Amino acid sequence: MPVNSHAALATLPLGFISLIVALGVLVLAEWGRPARPPARGRWPFNIGFGLLNLLLVRLLAVIGPVALAGLAARHDFGLFNQISLAPIVTTLLVIVLMDFAIYWQHRASHRFGWFWAMHQFHHADPDFDVTTGLRFHPGEALLSMLYKGAVGMLLGAPPEAMLLFEVYLSIGSMFEHGNIHVPRRIDDAIRTLWVTPATHIIHHSAAGDDHNHNYGFAIAIWDRLFGTYRAEGDLSRIGLPQG
Repeated sequence: MPVNSHAALATLPLGFISLIVALGVLVLAEWGRPARPPARGRWPFNIGFGLLNLLLVRLLAVIGPVALAGLAARHDFGLFNQISLAPIVTTLLVIVLMDFAIYWQHRASHRFGWFWAMHQFHHADPDFDVTTGLRFHPGEALLSMLYKGAVGMLLGAPPEAMLLFEVYLSIGSMFEHGNIHVPRRIDDAIRTLWVTPATHIIHHSAAGDDHNHNYGFAIAIWDRLFGTYRAEGDLSRIGLPQG
């Protein structure tokens, strides 16, 4: 399957423009219909750190897996470089399988102490909104880059599919952390397929073991399949889990 990572990387600016537009839309949605009283005093730190992280790490974290996918394609390495499928089918399968891999990465970040030492930077945010989705430790971003690159190579994912997955994952992360009021009947319909803010905020609860549930970043089915889904949680305090 002839694919060129240079072509995928050439569309990288369009991907980042998409992320900026998505961030702007979600911020406007938070201003217009917040689910909870906003706590915007954290925004300068979260957004500032998010931008710094973007400049120092995130760009590499996106380019790395895309470049590795190109390397795998040139050497016919990986599953999808051995079978012939329609490009749209391959892309959809890559997104689903990579999302599945990220679910397990997220579970590992709560399971292993050295991993949690980095991931807790994300959970240390005392509130929950779209900027929480920008707040990740640079070490975790680099580790995620290596992990996604390795999984992408094993899959033989086309570079274009990997780039699309990165955009999809980033938008999903921002949306699921949004302080956005979604009517309950709509949320109930969406959350069967897609992780919603009302679902993911339970993962950021500081009470009990809520933080060990609802690990999904975008596709909602994994938590239900592997017994980590929780429909309701104690939202009296958001932040690092107690104890």
